[in-house]
Amino acid sequence: MLSKLVKKHHLLIYTGFFIITLIPLIFSEIKTIKDLNVNSELFRIELTQFKNVNDLMAHIDGIYTVNHPVDKIDTSAYVNICSDVVKKRFYHGLAEYSIFDNWIAWLSGKLIWSHFLAIVEPDDILKHSAALCSQQSIVFMDLLNRKGIKNRNVGISSKEGNGHFLTEVYYKSSWHLFDVNKEPNWDSVLLAHQSMEFYLKNKDSLYKIYDGKLTPIQINYLTETIYYGQSNEFPAKNMLIFHRLTKLLTCLLPNFFLIMILISLFKQKKTSKFLRKFLKDLKLKRVNF
Repeated sequence: MLSKLVKKHHLLIYTGFFIITLIPLIFSEIKTIKDLNVNSELFRIELTQFKNVNDLMAHIDGIYTVNHPVDKIDTSAYVNICSDVVKKRFYHGLAEYSIFDNWIAWLSGKLIWSHFLAIVEPDDILKHSAALCSQQSIVFMDLLNRKGIKNRNVGISSKEGNGHFLTEVYYKSSWHLFDVNKEPNWDSVLLAHQSMEFYLKNKDSLYKIYDGKLTPIQINYLTETIYYGQSNEFPAKNMLIFHRLTKLLTCLLPNFFLIMILISLFKQKKTSKFLRKFLKDLKLKRVNF
């Protein structure tokens, strides 16, 4: 019954799907900064003009070259500038796909798993003013990767699964910890940006660094489990593949349904032509009879 209905109204069905898949490509969502209390954060609205990693990197390079030689990079200085800019580029919040950006990921997030909505593509994250710790870390790590600076993702969490994302950067023969989301006060300790391993052995330093951001109880809770990613490895590879494939599909589906519409029209025209010829031949036969 359903197959007969589809065959009978296939042109109408294809046209409907074509219009539905085309709407997100025609209309764009106006993204605005939500009315949130960001006064306690380092967020600077003027940095939102940088909408992709290349533009943000050019801005960082410009800051770096003012006081540093261009021919040889001072990794420590560059990483600190990069960290400072990323902190100021975002305020804490979720950067997620809308129906206009990637309607397949959006629908999957609404119907299957909410994590499908959370953006992991660095350039797409930079289209938003808000970003979670994982998203800000992704942008930070991508900037470092493009400069050939060794880094890795550091995940801390409780045994129940609640967690936070940080980044370690390798220079001067050791790992150095950075947090572009919680914006800790590194000036509060003598040994700033040491490794996570160092701070786990010296938690009093962690308490000072995160004073006003996290309580000692929260820090102890969040450091029950530590995860270290591989060097220069993208921290959400599977989700990145999913988002890229679904974005590709959002572009290809309108073309697919347009082709199906054209095929249906061609078949209808061919069928109509055959039917007219058949009726004409039938009429001639009756006259001759």
